Amino acid sequence: MMCRSSRLLRRVAAWALIVALAALTACGETTPPEPTPTAGASGWRLPFIIHPTTTPSPVPAGPSATPPTSPEAPSPSPSPEPSPTPVPTPVPRKPNWGINVADWSNTRLLYELGFEWIQTFLPPDYPVPPFKILYRISLGRSVTGEPAEIEQFARVVEGVAYKHRGVIQAYSIGNEVNLLREWGGQQPNPELYTRLLQIAYEKIKAVDPEAIVVSAGLAPTGGDGDGYIDDLRYARQMLNAGAGQFFDVYGFHPYGFAYPPEQDPNAPGVNGLAFRRAEAHRAVLEQYGLGHKPMWATEFGWLLDPRYEGRECSWPSLDWQKVTPEQHGQYARRAFDYARANWPWMGVMFLWNYDFSLSPLYADGCEQMKWFSIVDLSGRPRPIVEVLRP
Repeated sequence: MMCRSSRLLRRVAAWALIVALAALTACGETTPPEPTPTAGASGWRLPFIIHPTTTPSPVPAGPSATPPTSPEAPSPSPSPEPSPTPVPTPVPRKPNWGINVADWSNTRLLYELGFEWIQTFLPPDYPVPPFKILYRISLGRSVTGEPAEIEQFARVVEGVAYKHRGVIQAYSIGNEVNLLREWGGQQPNPELYTRLLQIAYEKIKAVDPEAIVVSAGLAPTGGDGDGYIDDLRYARQMLNAGAGQFFDVYGFHPYGFAYPPEQDPNAPGVNGLAFRRAEAHRAVLEQYGLGHKPMWATEFGWLLDPRYEGRECSWPSLDWQKVTPEQHGQYARRAFDYARANWPWMGVMFLWNYDFSLSPLYADGCEQMKWFSIVDLSGRPRPIVEVLRP
């Protein structure tokens, strides 16, 4: 009886030792280290995309838990939910704010500035949201008046309008047609232009009735001269030929030249070469019974003096128009504000220009178009950009 009791006690003691060792082993179990999340291969996230976040699931405790096998696996213990990736606040569009663009595929800065419209010179094959698009159609060789060239022009207009329905919202037919350079050195012909405008209007409306047709923006000249016809005289000749029937919107280029946008264009010495020259064209439209049609400023702006960026550029006919960086921005912003406050008949105004400073078509750093741009020759925003921000 005693022997059996001793053997039983020894067995109990052995089992107790085994249980104790097992407990010690369990207490020595270590928890796998918490992984550090990574940003992914690129280290950044695309703009304008909301990236959802999730709360990591806890790893079960005890010997049966499976440790994470990669940095992307869930954490072994709960952690605070990370903050969502910041998403840019949508920028309100500025009604009737437009700008001329050389490269319509690079418009991020224009989105930030709130522009509603862009004018392009190569037709995009797909929409460029959130912008509406004005495309300028070149008259090409139709200005020769040759029947074959006019027929070719008609086919081109019809094809462009058909292909780009829903992509292009408005078409400007020609450019500064009161200048000899737009006619291949020939005398500007308002009657022939009216005929070409009619052809373009009818072809566009036949395939895209909702499209807006804009007459060519006339260049302010302040009178007749070598290489140009007075802008008001040319406008009257166009309208006498019946042009008023073939546009939805009247186009004009109210450049500011050397003056602030509030400048009276009829003041001594100004000779109409000021932003408010647009008022005289409005009066002509009213005289011809076209006061119900809006005007668009398809180009306007001021010429920045290159010396402020360390360049010596000179243009005999333009040097008097140069402005400082401060004026470059303030005049443009005040022009938008002046039109909104005083010109209910003015529709979209297209600032000249966004990025011609970067265009590979113009290798010369002193090409005058580069000094109207709102970005410099390296693509950096000029001071005007801050003035134009919402």
